[in-house]
Amino acid sequence: MASVDNFRTIPVNSLHFFETSPERIRNRIKQIIQIMRKHLLFLFAVLFAFPAVAQIDNLANLSPEWSRLGSRNAATDAPDIMMYNPAGMAFTEPGLKIGIGNQSYFRKPSHEYDLGLGAMRYEQDGNDLFVPNLNIGYTRDRWSVFGSAYIAGGGATANFPAGSINTDLIIGGLIPAFNAGYMTDYTSGKDVYLEGTSYYLALGIGGAYAVNEKVAFGLMVRNLMARNKTMAGFTLTGSVSGLAPDVPLGIETKDNANGVGVMAGVHLKPTDKLEVAFRYESKVNLEFETTVEQDDLGMFTDGDKSRRDFPAVAAVGFAYQATEKLKVMSDWNYYFQKNADWGMVEIEDPAYFETELSVVAGDAYTFSLSFEYKATEKLAVSLGGVYSKNDIQDRDAYYTSLGAFETVMESNLSICGGFAYDVSDKVQVNLGIFQAIYSEESVKALYYSPLDVDVKINNRVTSVGLGVNFKI
Repeated sequence: MASVDNFRTIPVNSLHFFETSPERIRNRIKQIIQIMRKHLLFLFAVLFAFPAVAQIDNLANLSPEWSRLGSRNAATDAPDIMMYNPAGMAFTEPGLKIGIGNQSYFRKPSHEYDLGLGAMRYEQDGNDLFVPNLNIGYTRDRWSVFGSAYIAGGGATANFPAGSINTDLIIGGLIPAFNAGYMTDYTSGKDVYLEGTSYYLALGIGGAYAVNEKVAFGLMVRNLMARNKTMAGFTLTGSVSGLAPDVPLGIETKDNANGVGVMAGVHLKPTDKLEVAFRYESKVNLEFETTVEQDDLGMFTDGDKSRRDFPAVAAVGFAYQATEKLKVMSDWNYYFQKNADWGMVEIEDPAYFETELSVVAGDAYTFSLSFEYKATEKLAVSLGGVYSKNDIQDRDAYYTSLGAFETVMESNLSICGGFAYDVSDKVQVNLGIFQAIYSEESVKALYYSPLDVDVKINNRVTSVGLGVNFKI
């Protein structure tokens, strides 16, 4: 943190300052920010650079069928498999098939810390009710063509209407420096808020071909459109003298990127009961361009660019028909995050240094085991478990990026369940629910160094997926 003494030499008439308008105060704040930039730029970057959100970008739960099972990599029973197993589309039933689905997420990431003045606790407010997917495919003889639109990453809103540890950090750094520079007497910030949204919409088109009854190949080309938005702000308040007017300050930016990648797969049927599928998704290079809607702090420039690639994925799936009514499935997905360009994370601990955010985050993987039981001719019930491992290389450094404390993407265990019901020969309804279980962790808040500040983090996520599949 910059010393208050660094700002005492700024010439100012404090009485004139108290009498000026909020608009002129904002202009002076911008001047101070320029002087403070060398010392505080890394702090503002933590708060407002949303494309550097530290999280696992790739979603595994792309459809209601996944919500009820947790394993889809070797499936051939519904059109959503084109997102998991493109080669398997060649083994789906002949004809036109359409799948429409939506998942709703009820997330409660939270963090808590104490600077010795009482615990400060912040929790997500609001839910993500609309995360849709649409899949259309046509299969005939040994070949299949298909197209898909779905949310491949993000799909969530970070909504902290009372702020978070990051907004506390910024306000705590700005007020003493501002007061020292202009002999003002602000003591706090109010009306603090932080909200960010992130959506990675994938539009894909592909095809599959079965060489024979045991081997099929598939390929999908997809265009990834990433849309991030950040809104944050606070009001300088609490003038001891009552002469300094409250000053609201806000930030609103949009960051957009587009990239193209491929998904390739192989589906094998070694026996009549066993199916095995492999999938590889290429890395998608994403260069975000910033559009500034509001910037009271003078921190951003229209057209600035930053990288946040979508990592490559390697996946395998197994499906085994244990009995006439019972099917056992298992998936394994590996996310090559360290090979993606996520930009740099800047840290003072106590000496300044930079390191690659993706390397700090480490790679990730998921493993699942699922069961589906054909209870009646029309009804199938399912139960599954998914373990998600985030192999974070440096947890304290990882949590210096906005989105880490706000989303808490730690390792977790998800329990999935639900059913599929055949309304008719042409219509099937899927309902799936999963609950992600996290353990409480502790992180050192490096930006409070040299203070020894521990932050307790936790999360809980419930998702409900509902979908309808049509055969034509």
